[in-house]
Amino acid sequence: MYINSKKLALSNTELKAELDKLWADLVKERAGHECEKCRKKDYLNSHHIYSRTNYPVRWDERNGVCLCAGCHTLTNTSAHKSPLDFMEWIRAKRGETWYKTLQLKANTVTKNDKKLLKLYLEIELQKQKDKNKTL
Repeated sequence: MYINSKKLALSNTELKAELDKLWADLVKERAGHECEKCRKKDYLNSHHIYSRTNYPVRWDERNGVCLCAGCHTLTNTSAHKSPLDFMEWIRAKRGETWYKTLQLKANTVTKNDKKLLKLYLEIELQKQKDKNKTL
C-alpha cells in the first residue's frame, strides 16, 4: 500500500482542505459510489451529519453519508431541507449505537492531530478501494 507523503509541511488551511477531500472520497467509496438513500450514482455529495464546524467529528467517516444532489439539497425531502426526517432515516438505517457514539464524540471537546488524521484517512481510503476492487 502506497501512502502519498509528498508534502510534510502543509499550512493548516492546506491540511484542512486535504482532510476534507480525503474524508469526502472515503464516504463515497464506503457507499460504493451511490446515494445511500435512493441508490443513484450521479452527482454525489458527501454530507456531514453533524456540521463541518463540529471539529471533533468533521473528519470522522461515521459522520458522513453519501447522497445524490437531490437527496442532499435539492428536493423538499433532502437532508438540508428536511433535517428532522433525514435524521430519523439515518438513525433507522445505522442504528442507535452508531447515533449515540457519534453524538458523544460530537459533544466532546478534543484537539485533532491533523497530520495523524490525514494518514489515517489515506489508509482507510486505500483499504476501502482495495475492498471494492475485490467485490
